Amino acid sequence: MRPPQELDTVDWTSCHHAYGAATDVPESIRALYADDADRAERAVRLLFNKVLNRDSVYPATVAAVPFLAHAAVHAVHERASALAFLAGAGGPGPQPQAGLEEEGYAQVTAEVPGLLHLLADDDPKVRLGAVRVARCATGQSFPAALRELTARYEADPVAEVRVDALAVLTRLDPDQQAAGRRLHDALTDRLPAVRAAASLALLERTHPPYPPDLVAVLAEAVATADGDLTVDQAAPRHLAERHRRQIRRRSPFTPRLFPGIGDTDSRLTDIAEQDADAAAAVAGGFVTRGDVDGRGSRRAHELSVTWRDRENDTLALLTAALPHQHTPFDRSHLLYSIACWTPFATQPQPGLADHLLRQELCDNSETANRAQLALGRLGDERLLTAVPDPCAEAVAALAARTRHRDHQRLALQRPAYLGFDDFLATLAPDDVHALLPDLKAVLHRMNPAEPDRPELELVRLFGDWGVQDPELFGLLDEAARSGHDELAATAAVSAARLGADPEPALRVLKQAMAADDASYHCIEEAGRLGPAAAPLLPLIEPYHGHWDEWARLRGAEADWRITQDPARAVAALTGLVELPAHVTSGYAYTTSVRAVEVLARIGTTPDALRRRVEHWATSPRRVIRPDDFFDPVHEQRCLDEALREAALHLLPR
Repeated sequence: MRPPQELDTVDWTSCHHAYGAATDVPESIRALYADDADRAERAVRLLFNKVLNRDSVYPATVAAVPFLAHAAVHAVHERASALAFLAGAGGPGPQPQAGLEEEGYAQVTAEVPGLLHLLADDDPKVRLGAVRVARCATGQSFPAALRELTARYEADPVAEVRVDALAVLTRLDPDQQAAGRRLHDALTDRLPAVRAAASLALLERTHPPYPPDLVAVLAEAVATADGDLTVDQAAPRHLAERHRRQIRRRSPFTPRLFPGIGDTDSRLTDIAEQDADAAAAVAGGFVTRGDVDGRGSRRAHELSVTWRDRENDTLALLTAALPHQHTPFDRSHLLYSIACWTPFATQPQPGLADHLLRQELCDNSETANRAQLALGRLGDERLLTAVPDPCAEAVAALAARTRHRDHQRLALQRPAYLGFDDFLATLAPDDVHALLPDLKAVLHRMNPAEPDRPELELVRLFGDWGVQDPELFGLLDEAARSGHDELAATAAVSAARLGADPEPALRVLKQAMAADDASYHCIEEAGRLGPAAAPLLPLIEPYHGHWDEWARLRGAEADWRITQDPARAVAALTGLVELPAHVTSGYAYTTSVRAVEVLARIGTTPDALRRRVEHWATSPRRVIRPDDFFDPVHEQRCLDEALREAALHLLPR
């Protein structure tokens, strides 16, 4: 330890922290000894912001350790904060990394003997900080540390102190069999927080699938601890009252970083990512106890983000959590999750629609639109009676789910910008013929100079549906002569696919593909034209070696559709598939998934992909997790679902 009088003996100008030279560190440390509590608090914020920024260790961090050890014992204010600094000075991980983290850890280890008496301090925050510092005990201080930690675990009146003492004992105890017995004994402790800590530690010692009895203890205890006061109710009354005044109301299982151990939230997430049943149980425990801070509903959402075919469980948990949302933000966030997974659920929760109808559905807010969308995706017709003017996306979702003729007509009256493609994909030939006047009305209302995405998709689908109608041919001819390149190409190709002269389509596509700013859409349309587009093959050839993977994808697919020879396309598409076993950034692998989809349409499984195809088709975990670029509220089929569907088509039958 070094007192503040020795601060000037250190060359702080040669040390640095996150923001440069550490010349401001001495003043911050001296402030801890002042009578002004506000000044001391500001000093602590500066130390954590600059000297231990984002849990990083700097030369100034190492230099400050002996001074903060002295402050932890002798300062007037923020002794617990000084201990928290020391606990993190060796880095956040279970083992310090070579370099500054090792130096910081060694400095803290040297100070441990002079800090162990703080494990019996009157201030519970100081005891908690001392427990965390004690994880660095070694050498002669090690036996004393084990004794004091054992005493804290067995008798401390504050649950947080007991929980952290158990964690450190589990890590330090040289007799790991004894540590295991201690954890098993803790499964029946009177405090839920201790039971939760013990079950979590035991689960981390085993492998998935996890023992259901341990998971059950964790789910019950962690949820109960989440709402408990941190003072042991069995403690003597005078001690309990004093500690209530000294600590704030916080569960031992609220997210907080424990250097060397990790934060409990992340540890729970690690368990959930290894076992779907454990993930569902823990989420259910939090929801049952009121979904505090959304910790249950968030885990319910993550259940289906991580695992396939768990949407029914996710929706059941989200339905149970809905009554616990008390702010517009919380409700909107939960309704987002419900709208995400409703299309994938095979057995939606029976009471979900009733819960949705209790929301504010008519205020034209994002929350209302999400509730409407979820109702539409459930196929609940009360959407149309409860909401005078439902949003277009919700009506399109309702029509896609029910396939009721009146709902389909409503969807066509006001095409949704998002979700309309999914609705159109549900139309069977009988639907198209019955709805032909309504479908043509969409084209009549279209602005040829600025067509919307739904209108472009409808023009494309007319070429696939094979509808023979004179008025439709006139509408497509008019669109093909518009000044909008994408609309003109799509309309001309659709007309040719319906039997019109392909020459106008070839002319439009040739002109578009020869332009300097040619879009990949024209390559796709050339492929839709099929063998009639053979004269365009020389213009498609450069795209096989294009620098952009999307261009190569479109070029390969167009080559196959035009030549009817899959050999070259299969080789190119195989080269575009770069999916590892599991990825967390789905957007980066969109091209790979689309390449697999084209291979499925061709019906060829390359030898190089056979083992991966089987994995993509059968993995219980999502191969591609949705990321920030994927908005499942507006896209019903996430990349992972598309990958699995394509892989199932490629499996040998």
